[in-house]
Amino acid sequence: MEKRRSEINGTVTKNQEKTDEIPTSFSAFADDRELLRNLARSRQNQHLHHDLPTERKMLQYIREGRGEELETFLTDWGQREDFGILSRSSLLRHKKNLTICGITLYTRAAIEGGLNAEIAFTLSDLLIQRVEEQHSPEDVDRLSTVAVREFAQRVRQARESSGSGTFEACRQYIFNHLYEELPLSRLGAATGLNPSYLSRLCKKETGLSLSAYIRREKVEEAKRLLELNEYTLSEICVLLRFNDQSHFTQVFKAWSGVTPGAYRKRFAKKN
Repeated sequence: MEKRRSEINGTVTKNQEKTDEIPTSFSAFADDRELLRNLARSRQNQHLHHDLPTERKMLQYIREGRGEELETFLTDWGQREDFGILSRSSLLRHKKNLTICGITLYTRAAIEGGLNAEIAFTLSDLLIQRVEEQHSPEDVDRLSTVAVREFAQRVRQARESSGSGTFEACRQYIFNHLYEELPLSRLGAATGLNPSYLSRLCKKETGLSLSAYIRREKVEEAKRLLELNEYTLSEICVLLRFNDQSHFTQVFKAWSGVTPGAYRKRFAKKN
């Protein structure tokens, strides 16, 4: 790391006069002396960028949720210093930029692997915010490793709980629109499937009717909101479009065995 720190700090001095020169298009770099100079230096010093096949291997592990292989891979990956220099100002900024680039790639790989896009993008936002809050290169490195593991683990969980590709589109749509009214006609239009066929498919995949599946998912979401302890029972009832609080309590107890209030108390005591 000390070697990389000196390289970055040295770059600041050598290129100080160029920091205000912002090219207006990519073509401005086509025959730019700075590009040629950096290409020459990197090859002279054998500081080449990491090879693309190795990067693709890591993204494949994430895409397939292969946590064990990923752990072995990360042992070597974390020691590499061939990622280029992504900041002229400081090692910390370099590490943050590098990690943000990585999170962007991990997010796309996770979505391709079956993780719900809204979950992946929200996780990406939170991780990048967390990166910006770090105060040392070492902390950023640790968070970078956490990000890789988190995406791979969530892909594995998503794959274990997913059904057929046909119903998966409906499942994802329900998850994304759980705070809205979800009549069968809307689900059919969203997925391009006949509503009657969609109902039969849901029964086959989950053992539940489509309306029962939606009620179960609303109860699971209600549990998450209760655990956050940031919403009243009446607010949760309105947010998840239950008819009234009595209906909310009835449906919640049918699926979880306890009332919403009892569930919140039980969770608070446990934690």
